[in-house]
Amino acid sequence: MKPVGPSIPMSQPEFEAHYDALKREIDALEADLAEPKARKHFADVRQRIEALYETLRENHLLLHTVLENSAASIYAKRKDGRYIFLNRGMELLCNVTREQCLGRTDFDVFPLEIAQQYRSNDVAAMRTGKLSESEEMSKTPAGDRLLLSKKVPLISDAGEVQGICGISTDITDLRRTERALREAVETLQRERDNKLLNVEAATASIAHEVRQPLGAIATGGLAGIRFLGMMPPDLDELRAILNGIITDCHHASEVFDSIGGLFKKVDHSRRPVDVNEIARGVLQSLHGQLRDHGVATETELASDLPLIEGHQGQLRQVVFNLVHNAIDAMATTTDKARLLRVSTQPRDRNTIVVAVEDSGPGIDSGRLNNIFDAFVTTKANGMGLGLAICRMIVQRHGGQLSASSDGKTGARVQFVLPVGLVDTAQARNVSH
Repeated sequence: MKPVGPSIPMSQPEFEAHYDALKREIDALEADLAEPKARKHFADVRQRIEALYETLRENHLLLHTVLENSAASIYAKRKDGRYIFLNRGMELLCNVTREQCLGRTDFDVFPLEIAQQYRSNDVAAMRTGKLSESEEMSKTPAGDRLLLSKKVPLISDAGEVQGICGISTDITDLRRTERALREAVETLQRERDNKLLNVEAATASIAHEVRQPLGAIATGGLAGIRFLGMMPPDLDELRAILNGIITDCHHASEVFDSIGGLFKKVDHSRRPVDVNEIARGVLQSLHGQLRDHGVATETELASDLPLIEGHQGQLRQVVFNLVHNAIDAMATTTDKARLLRVSTQPRDRNTIVVAVEDSGPGIDSGRLNNIFDAFVTTKANGMGLGLAICRMIVQRHGGQLSASSDGKTGARVQFVLPVGLVDTAQARNVSH
């Protein structure tokens, strides 16, 4: 008579003991046989039974070895959820024993929330009658672990679902690895995008920065032609215009040098720099624009300002941009004087401060934190690259660039630079 449902599998010792008992019964029956022919037939049947047993024993041993040495958690349950088998892998993973589980349900062994998810997935697999996969949580001595559980219903010869068999694999570390790889890919993608942005910014910055001295050269050239047409020509004015053109040509060359130096891994062109000299030179080169825009200038350049170790062309570009931006900022100012103030001063023994202030409309406080980002601009037709490049230059020199404004009465942009460890007297001779 076949059992109604799956029975609890026998262990290897139980299997051997059961066979020995049956063998003793067969021996007793054989002893009772009197006919030689019947005894011979019985011996033949015994031999076939023993051959079948040996095959079954080897298969049972192989299956037992595989199940017990599997790293996965393998188990079988009746339809009502009672365990009829679990391997060593499940004992280790779930911190349970066979004695705790066999004949009991998940609700007898595990916390309620764990048992509910196990039972829900068991019922779903038995309802569909097919292999199902689900992710389940398990509480272990090592903490919560994520399991990938594959469950298949146990079906009788009559086609009735009698239970469930499952294999659960710990995928916690795999998920962590997948997450780490995904984050690494995202990081690489961001770095790639940033590099592309830097290339675009560098290209656009060259065009942006060179356009200023080229525009000044073109303006000077037109003015020169106009003065040549005068009778007699104003030679002093022409001389001043030509000197301005020469200065702007040098400025354009410095732009290329400074931007090129920004993207080198090693900059060998640093030397002692007098920031006061840079400020005076910038104001002199922009004298025409300051005059044309009606901007008055004030300077407060510290006489005892120490030299810094840096790239003169790049730092000149920073001061030039800040002054030029201040001139542009005051273009719409009509209700008060247009005043530009440039100052330098030691902040402490190790740093100096360079500041450019204007009397324009100021910068909205909500925009102060991002005006140094690439492609952010306060100008109607600006490209938003000048201040981004300025910040890069200042940071390359170990300094900081910042801005302050109340949004109504002008703005102050300043940068702080560390003082270079140079011989001041000797360095001033070199710089001149």
